[in-house]
Amino acid sequence: MSNSAKLFSFLFIFFLGLGIFLAVSAQEASPVEEAVNLDEDIQPEDLGVSEPKLLPDSPFYFLKNWARGIQNVLTFNPIRKAELRMKFANEKLMEVKKIVQKTQDPEKIKKATENYQQEVEKIKNQVEKIKEKAAENPQVESFLDKFIHQQTLHEKLLEKLETQVPSQAFEKIKEAREAHLERFQSVMLKLEDRPEKITEKLDKILEEQKGSQFKEFKNLEVLKNLEEKVPEEAKEAIRKAEEKITENLQENLEKMSPENQEKFKEYMEKISGDKERQLEIMEKIKSESSELKENLEKVKERIKEKIKEKKGEPVACAQVITYCIDPSTGECAVYPDACSTPKPCQSCLVEMSPGTGCKNLWWFDNEHKYCQQKEFCGLYMYLGLRTFETKEECETGLQK
Repeated sequence: MSNSAKLFSFLFIFFLGLGIFLAVSAQEASPVEEAVNLDEDIQPEDLGVSEPKLLPDSPFYFLKNWARGIQNVLTFNPIRKAELRMKFANEKLMEVKKIVQKTQDPEKIKKATENYQQEVEKIKNQVEKIKEKAAENPQVESFLDKFIHQQTLHEKLLEKLETQVPSQAFEKIKEAREAHLERFQSVMLKLEDRPEKITEKLDKILEEQKGSQFKEFKNLEVLKNLEEKVPEEAKEAIRKAEEKITENLQENLEKMSPENQEKFKEYMEKISGDKERQLEIMEKIKSESSELKENLEKVKERIKEKIKEKKGEPVACAQVITYCIDPSTGECAVYPDACSTPKPCQSCLVEMSPGTGCKNLWWFDNEHKYCQQKEFCGLYMYLGLRTFETKEECETGLQK
């Protein structure tokens, strides 16, 4: 082999390897993103079903429903029929998720969502035919445990999907989530009418569910949403489960390192769900630790800002110069505060104007949470760095 051929082979392998490395690196999620995905991005295996291949937008989808119909006809036991309907609902929810990943066509998303809604209704109708309670039949109790586990996962995924669909399909997903909660509480209370057992089951099932170190917060959201739907006589059972999980969350937060408490703040920024509901939960988390108390207050303030943004109310912005790529020009631009930046802000480096030389500035960043002074020259901005003319401005910025 000639030297030029060897060089070509080497360069080909090098750049191929580099491309693969960069592609993998780009896809790696941060620890906080991984935590959010653990708690919200429900997978088919979590629901005991396989990845859907044939979707509702296929002209051959009727074959899938035909096979389901045969399975249902050949199943006679009412509990087994309810389990089968639950399996079909799991499959159809995964089909909705796959359709959302595949296309932003609102009509296709609505069609898949309608399929799911109809299946959830069929679970309720089938459960009406079960004459025994969980206390009377171990098979009924086993079905109920599995039902509660899977329906809490449905609720988490449906909340996530609300943030991923186009605006034309949002109302349909929201409608499906509201209807799902109604059926969830109806089936649960049909099969278990002892309040203490409802509390016990919710506690145990949610505690054993896989998730991140912050999973209690998402579990509290699910319970709060469920509490809103149950009749008055069942609310106390849900509230008692909420109290237990709130205590666990509070205890876990207090044991966390400062780094993990910071991650919780970022986690709260990234999770889906109703912000007013999340603020209601945050208000119930107390702490004797001054550091944790300060972090919790910052989380609450950020949630309040998001609520105001959603309502179109003015939001107070930190007066910190921010550098982002201007989408209209593709160049690095300077913005006077966080509210005026493009969303999302693609951070960029800036170079001081010729002739300005170096400058002594006060600063802090994500790794150094205290104000200090040093000389900045040339290219110096990076993600998380904040610089100020005076120490007072820096300390004010640090408190926000």
